[in-house]
Amino acid sequence: MNILALNGSPRGKNGNTEVILEPFLRGCEKAGAAIETVYLAEKNIQHCSGCFSCWNKTPGKCVHKDDMEDLLVKVSEADIMVYATPLYYFTVTGIMKDFMDRMLPLNNKEIVKVGEKYGHPKRLEREIPVKSVLISNCGFPGDYNFSGLLETFKVMTRGNLAGAILCAQGGILQAIHSNAMLEKLYSPFFLALENAGEEIVNQGIITDATQNILNKDYIDSETYMNAANGENRKGEL
Repeated sequence: MNILALNGSPRGKNGNTEVILEPFLRGCEKAGAAIETVYLAEKNIQHCSGCFSCWNKTPGKCVHKDDMEDLLVKVSEADIMVYATPLYYFTVTGIMKDFMDRMLPLNNKEIVKVGEKYGHPKRLEREIPVKSVLISNCGFPGDYNFSGLLETFKVMTRGNLAGAILCAQGGILQAIHSNAMLEKLYSPFFLALENAGEEIVNQGIITDATQNILNKDYIDSETYMNAANGENRKGEL
């Protein structure tokens, strides 16, 4: 099983998004999956021009000649796509959105109806649909902040969103492993991240028991807010 993980944080390996992504992928690897992680901040991905040349003039080929050419090949070979992004204004980062927009050549221009919904069919339909996992964190307390992001991925993946790991209070993540008290407090969360990776590979879903651990607030929201405000610094996403 091939897993393509996309880290959409502008901070790449140094951001809080990587703190969550790395143990999840470690669990996937333990279950026998082949992992490739792409740091979008290191790639040259131009904005979609909206010219639709990839549908009309050169079907399947974009007019932009950049790193997206190779990335589309990787996307077409993946069994599971992992989209990891910090929450920027209640959605994905700009570099993740550029990546998502530039996946347009993978679709045909025809509109088709499936059930009661309309959309563009994949250029190369697969016998087993690609599953997707969403991983995100934000600096605020409250999982409601992710509602718009989550809905986007439910629609985009056409019912093939296998799991969502949404971590509020994300401003604390990079401090956890340098603080013994926090590391002990969050140890169930990091174990659950590994378990989630294994479950996605072996079962195709994140079990309810694991999801409940991932969804838990490990610090009281008021305590987190007061501590974050007292630090008087930018959140590290």
